[in-house]
Amino acid sequence: MKVVIIGFGLLIYLSTVVAQTCSNERYIDSLFGVNVSYNVEYQQAKPYGSLIDLPYHMDIYEPAADTLPLRPLVIFQFGGGYLIGDKLNPPANDYCSYWAQHGYVCAAINYRLGFNTLLSGSAERAVYRAVQDLQASLRFLVDERLIYGIDTNNIIVSGNSAGAISSLHSTYMDVDQVPGSTSGFGFGLDSDDLGGPFSSGNTNFGNMEVKAHGVISCWGAMLDTNFVGDRPDDFIPIIMFHGEDDSAVMFTSGHPFSYPAFPILYGSQPLKTRMDNQGILSKLIPFPGAGHEPELLNPAYLDTILDESSHFIYHEVIRPEITNVTGQIFPYLNSTETYTVFADDPINYMCVSSMTGNIISQSANQVDVEWTVPGQDTLQIIAVNHILANDTAYLPIEVDNLTELNSVHSNDGLLVFPNPSSGIAYLENPQGDVVTVSVHTIDGRLVRQWSNSAMRIEFNLSDHPRSAYVLQIQKNNGDVKRQLLIVQ
Repeated sequence: MKVVIIGFGLLIYLSTVVAQTCSNERYIDSLFGVNVSYNVEYQQAKPYGSLIDLPYHMDIYEPAADTLPLRPLVIFQFGGGYLIGDKLNPPANDYCSYWAQHGYVCAAINYRLGFNTLLSGSAERAVYRAVQDLQASLRFLVDERLIYGIDTNNIIVSGNSAGAISSLHSTYMDVDQVPGSTSGFGFGLDSDDLGGPFSSGNTNFGNMEVKAHGVISCWGAMLDTNFVGDRPDDFIPIIMFHGEDDSAVMFTSGHPFSYPAFPILYGSQPLKTRMDNQGILSKLIPFPGAGHEPELLNPAYLDTILDESSHFIYHEVIRPEITNVTGQIFPYLNSTETYTVFADDPINYMCVSSMTGNIISQSANQVDVEWTVPGQDTLQIIAVNHILANDTAYLPIEVDNLTELNSVHSNDGLLVFPNPSSGIAYLENPQGDVVTVSVHTIDGRLVRQWSNSAMRIEFNLSDHPRSAYVLQIQKNNGDVKRQLLIVQ
């Protein structure tokens, strides 16, 4: 569950956009222009082949005229084999502009390049330096979050090729898994100790690790699949794209470019297998017949990457997921019922609608509905979090045409006990009438149904989840009683 701190000013802002937020498609549709802050320095660090620290910069893309105080962050690292590349190289501008148009902040960063192509350890050090630089850029943005309107509870790291390799290692490689080559070997340019993964480049955020909440990997790979899923903080959603015929960074595994001096890397296919085995939420989109970074020549690939990524990140990372709605789904005519909404992210407000019910009052996660028309209805509930992402639940309703007073009177003598129950409960049926008992989940799904005429009827729900259930008890004469049973 995410922990979110929300200021008073943000709450005032949110109260003014309820109707708009529940009808638009922020994060899914392109709604904004783009403002770019070019060449923002985020660190000074010593690259391969230099005796002094050099400045490194990022370009920060923001949605223009967006008044939301905090937005999710996507950070992008370009490809180029750790030898060439720049934050303005394609597809960085199109990539980051897309995310800004959809309501995100996107930062494209430069990072340190260069290594000895004859030494496997030197290549490992290049990856490690890029991981250090990614962490330095994240620390900088965390400290500058109010200037750029960044919600640090929703950070997505992404990259192409070398940038994806860095993003994956930053996410899954822990301090005790760092290759020994990073501490230095031999003489000359690779002899120095590169230091810890969070201590390079700047002193922002107390030189602590900044963890991602989602990952987008294009043509990526890792030194070891066992890095994935071996720690509790590895379990974050990830989407991967890879050409099945990629000869630079293999879809399966192998030396990059088939060059033996480079370390063996494990591509998206074995990474996906590892993630599935470990229970990590992941999606792999392979491109049959495609090689390395085909989007540079064919924009259709980039369109697919951006469309698939934006939907995946929205649904699996930034939106609140409604986990339960409690309340009476078989209300009596002219009754007022309270419905409470639970989600995996704090709910700031809701948009609730019904065809026949009257919305009497509502708070952040509760709504009171008066039911004045008998028959079937659906209660639509849209729950919105602090960054205006939302989830929708539909609760089926059947309004009984009896009033509650008449219904209780007509079924006098029927008693369900104990309530709450550990799973086994009884219905007292002193008249010995034939009754039909139906057990429903709170959202209206039938769990079990049977008829009996015993004076004490046992029913066992111990093999079902602990939850609230709705019992419908109907006599042969048509009298109906409905009651909530708690199984705990």
